[in-house]
Amino acid sequence: MFPTKRLLSLFFSVLILAAGVIPVYGQGEVLASIERRIEGFQARYGIPFKYDGFPPGKYYIKFLEVTPEEYRALNNYLILFEEEINKYPRGFFKGRDVRGIGLVNNLFSGETPAQGLYNSSSHIMFFDISRFGDNKAQQRHSIHHEIYHMMSQQDQGLQVLSDEKWASFNNEGFSYGKQTKSLRNTNPVNPYAPNQLGFVTYYAMTSIEEDRAEVFACLMQKNHRDLIEKWMQKDPALKKKIEAMKNFAAEYNYEMDEGYWE
Repeated sequence: MFPTKRLLSLFFSVLILAAGVIPVYGQGEVLASIERRIEGFQARYGIPFKYDGFPPGKYYIKFLEVTPEEYRALNNYLILFEEEINKYPRGFFKGRDVRGIGLVNNLFSGETPAQGLYNSSSHIMFFDISRFGDNKAQQRHSIHHEIYHMMSQQDQGLQVLSDEKWASFNNEGFSYGKQTKSLRNTNPVNPYAPNQLGFVTYYAMTSIEEDRAEVFACLMQKNHRDLIEKWMQKDPALKKKIEAMKNFAAEYNYEMDEGYWE
């Protein structure tokens, strides 16, 4: 039989792991992994990436800094985040009004929870490391969705994505906002696509800006890109949106040209 002390040690170790707290013996390794990835991001993009020590400021958003007890969750998020952020060229943030990336918890815009936000007053882009934590696919998608919103604020003057031009891609009679078409109605040409032509998700139907962000987010993940490019072969409205978004990305960063998507 195990000595009583060993049983107690094992018991408390299980409690610690169940609570999500990093045992002392593992914290150094986890922190080293975090710092290694942060240093890699900073070397690649030339801007700071932070998860604590944010200077006092007037943020219109609310968030909590990552605590040592949350380092393991942060490290897990960074493994995923690294795969997605490294899809962008090294010069992606160069010359843009983005002075840093904040990795935080409990991110809110007013009373609305958010997975990511670009704070134009502080010039920092924030990502919530725990939002959608049980849905990694949604976390990946949201990273690119929020990056598009940042991009659109940097280059609002690009006529390729003007509201008027983008809206003209939609089929006649469509209006953004809450949709009334029954979900029982299927897409007439792509059975697994949203039930209205020209859209990659139902959320894209809520507004022009969300429509553009959803197209961009889908393009940034190869499995989603392959799917929507298959859909667009039978959907002229969607094809126009995908081509316009690729043109926007190329104007935003010259390395995101046609060859980037191959």
